[in-house]
Amino acid sequence: MTPAAKPKVAVLFNAPILPPGHSDAIAEADVLEVARRVAAALETHGFTTSLLAAQPPIDALLVLLRAAEADVVFNLIEGFAGSGVGATLVTGMIELAGLAYTGCPSEALCWCLSKSRAKALLHGLGLPTAPFAVIESGAPVPEWSGPWPVIVKPDAEDASLGIDQQSVVPEQSALIEQVDRVRARYGGRVLLEAYLPGPEFNVGLLAVPDPEPLPVAEVVFAGEAGTWPILTYESKWVVGSSADLASPIRCPAQIDNALARSLGSLAVAAFQATACRDYARVDFRLDSRGEPMILEVNPNPDLGPSAGWARAVVSSGRDYGATLAALVRQALARGPAIDAGVSRGDSPP
Repeated sequence: MTPAAKPKVAVLFNAPILPPGHSDAIAEADVLEVARRVAAALETHGFTTSLLAAQPPIDALLVLLRAAEADVVFNLIEGFAGSGVGATLVTGMIELAGLAYTGCPSEALCWCLSKSRAKALLHGLGLPTAPFAVIESGAPVPEWSGPWPVIVKPDAEDASLGIDQQSVVPEQSALIEQVDRVRARYGGRVLLEAYLPGPEFNVGLLAVPDPEPLPVAEVVFAGEAGTWPILTYESKWVVGSSADLASPIRCPAQIDNALARSLGSLAVAAFQATACRDYARVDFRLDSRGEPMILEVNPNPDLGPSAGWARAVVSSGRDYGATLAALVRQALARGPAIDAGVSRGDSPP
């Protein structure tokens, strides 16, 4: 890149591959619009962008990335067909190719891919998280020894995949039935987590260069009597549904300064513990004593301008597009994670 040239950014995203009628297709399709909005924002801040769609098999992806001759990859890969493991693997490929990129490294994505393993790490470091257990694939459902009710989740899915009103169960027979439902749909490990009765919050983080918490956001549950106040797949993705209307997000949250500081401090600690970089989001819920518990660390939150992370960026007084541009400039300065021994566009000896 010559000094006068605009830096080239390849905005990499996962092409939707689930059929339109699939129940999880909405979340997968959203990334295409996010990629377009990110590219448009970067164009207004002095970058030349190209959109690159990836899908399995990804034999051609490295060829496409090389052909793009990008100075930075803006990494929006979330996985494929509802499985987040693809994000970890593609990011590792970008690293091994010696390309500079935005967002969390493959190490962080790997740590956070399994909710139970991330919770075990956080717990081991003395960070607060709800009582939990994990059921390995094919293993019998054990007696739950924690407090009731319990919430049942796929261990390695994000975007509230597999979460609905049936996910919270009050006793053992219902627990077994719900584990069977989750296994039938998603397979793999299943996470059991004590249901926390307090309010739900999330804290976006921005690290340019050091991590700092963005304003706290609160989920303001206003559902009908007899429903669990939880963020389901429907409430996140089916705009205008009763679940969506019953769970608006307030940012900044209307909480006292002490709680806001505690949530922010815990979010930064979780960000650092899981090796996150550039940006992330940490989800919380208060327990029966009003103490914050970490639900999960999301190293790959939705970066769309109408999503929660962007709302928190704007609420902090920052400009959305300028913040994305700062992330690109930081990635440019940081350079490749791994020296692949082959410069961009060159052939090996």
